[in-house]
Amino acid sequence: MRAAELGLREVGWLAAALLGGLAPHMQRLPALLSMAFIGTALWRVLAADGRLPLPDRAHRLLWMAKQALAVGAFVGVYIAYRGQLGREAGVELLAALLGLKLLEMRSPRDYYLVAFLCYFLVVTNFFYSQTLATAAYMLGLVLFITMVLIQFNTPRAYRHSGPIARLALAMIAQAVPLMLIAFVLFPRLPGPLWGLPQDAFDGVSGLSEELTLGAVARLGLSDEIAFRVEFDGNEPAARDRYWRGPVLWSTDGQSWSKGTSGNEAAISVERRGPVYAYRITLEPHRERWLPALDMVTRADGTLRLTADRRLLSANPVRRRMIYELESVVDYRISNLSPAERRAALALPAGWHPRTRALAARWAEGGASAIVIAERALSYYRERAFYYSLTPPPPGEDAIDGFLFDTLEGFCEHFAASFVVLMRAAGVPARIVTGYQGGEFNSLADYMVVRQRDAHAWAEIHDAELGWVRIDPTGAVAPERVSLGIDTVMPRRSALPDLARAAFEGVLLERLREGVDALAYTWNQWVLGYSAQAQRRLFESLGFEDVDYGDLVIGLTVGLGAAIVLLGRLLLRGARPRRDPAQAAWRTFSARLARLGLGRLPSEAPLAYATRVAAARADLAAEVLAITGLYTASRYGPGPTDPRPLQHRVRRFRPRVGGARRGQTG
Repeated sequence: MRAAELGLREVGWLAAALLGGLAPHMQRLPALLSMAFIGTALWRVLAADGRLPLPDRAHRLLWMAKQALAVGAFVGVYIAYRGQLGREAGVELLAALLGLKLLEMRSPRDYYLVAFLCYFLVVTNFFYSQTLATAAYMLGLVLFITMVLIQFNTPRAYRHSGPIARLALAMIAQAVPLMLIAFVLFPRLPGPLWGLPQDAFDGVSGLSEELTLGAVARLGLSDEIAFRVEFDGNEPAARDRYWRGPVLWSTDGQSWSKGTSGNEAAISVERRGPVYAYRITLEPHRERWLPALDMVTRADGTLRLTADRRLLSANPVRRRMIYELESVVDYRISNLSPAERRAALALPAGWHPRTRALAARWAEGGASAIVIAERALSYYRERAFYYSLTPPPPGEDAIDGFLFDTLEGFCEHFAASFVVLMRAAGVPARIVTGYQGGEFNSLADYMVVRQRDAHAWAEIHDAELGWVRIDPTGAVAPERVSLGIDTVMPRRSALPDLARAAFEGVLLERLREGVDALAYTWNQWVLGYSAQAQRRLFESLGFEDVDYGDLVIGLTVGLGAAIVLLGRLLLRGARPRRDPAQAAWRTFSARLARLGLGRLPSEAPLAYATRVAAARADLAAEVLAITGLYTASRYGPGPTDPRPLQHRVRRFRPRVGGARRGQTG
């Protein structure tokens, strides 16, 4: 194809493919860069239509402007990111270079280069999202780019969308076996293949190991998924679904943190009920703590349990993580070291005077920890406390302000004030944050726990019972614990009541569950295919101790075998189908050739038959009859049964030296 044939259609389709690949990035790219890319793409399309000149040396000012843009793009990205590599810098630089490359695209070589860079642009979208929706969109984009390349190599008269789309689909389908072999056998790396420094996991939110009153309430507005749980058998009742996270010991009067206590190795738990086995698929949250059903009794050897029963990973969770656990919901833990007792009783000097005075009255007479806790819960029940996502500011001393003035708060207000009351009364206490509840997906039999299920509760230590979980929120809003957050804080919707009722109907709820079930399957079998999952797969197939070398050998052999098999299938499919009429004619011609009457290369069937008939009068009738059947089968107006021709050719057995024209017998 000549350079002059880079017309409006060719350039327009390629520009559309580039815009499709860059569109998901535009929400993250600077607005100026996105506008510049769209401007250069539009400029190139108008130039292909003959409406604008291109910035070449024939138009020196435009050419100099293009050079300045290129230098400015490099310098701008370098300054913006201080010379640090990362996702954002790489994608911005690629977008700028692609826009400039469009302007200098002249030849088919340039066209191919930009098209193949567009494939690479597709991959960069997975730096930010690996969801099923992203994969489906990118697969559609790959199909479109392939169609662009096919139509570029197809003569204009034959550029029909249907055949081009079918050919592109066939090419992608041929790559699927190779993709599956590479996916299964490629050695899994301990981190993501595209892990990049500094900015690889921005925008992830969730619970942290510090708590300021109001932080959990903000998560109550989020419908984002925190993790999914698949139980191996029975699941606990709704009131027992406490998913333990950070344990907070230390307070400065305004906020809480984990402090230095509870970091020792965990001791065994006294089990008093059934054991639940389950698997959690955790979304990345950039913290080391892992949610687990309270209380964990067995965890993977790579995970660590602390003395205060926090479950920790070796590194911050920066990508989706799958781990298996066993837990009990009825248990007893009695350990409390002297250092932990001091931490569980500590209160900052000068803070919470009214709360301290109230707790001191409850502790008079040497009441037990459980009795004091019940007095505190009665205090919440008997006054007009209100459970709210948006409580009013409680004042400078948040605990005193909440307990005596506003009486309105979210779960962290109740948990923090309860722990302060307990410590002021001489009862060791600590805050536990995590999640409570979760909803089951009835289509796929797993539970979804969302950020809005974030919760805070308390634990006190009793001399006889050990550590006891007490959820003071249940004293004010018991349905929050027994039925979940949606019963007291319905999901917000911008739709009118009637539309919302239809939208949240049973049918669309099933649709929502179906979409999430697909995403869960994608997470388990594709994104969750880790080194451990790969090892388990080969162990289930009877291959023990498979190392990287074995995987590389298997990958090479598997890909080689697949390529050979696909090649044979494609070559077999490329062979023309055997025509029975043509095969019979070739047999007929070969038998005549043995008589010295071979067909000339340029001789038509009827001319050939006429010449044979003139040379062999004894064969004339049969030769002309066979030729008539053949020409009717090959060149007739419709399909013809080849069997009469085949039957006649089988019976045709001419002898050498038969009668010729002009001879008598």
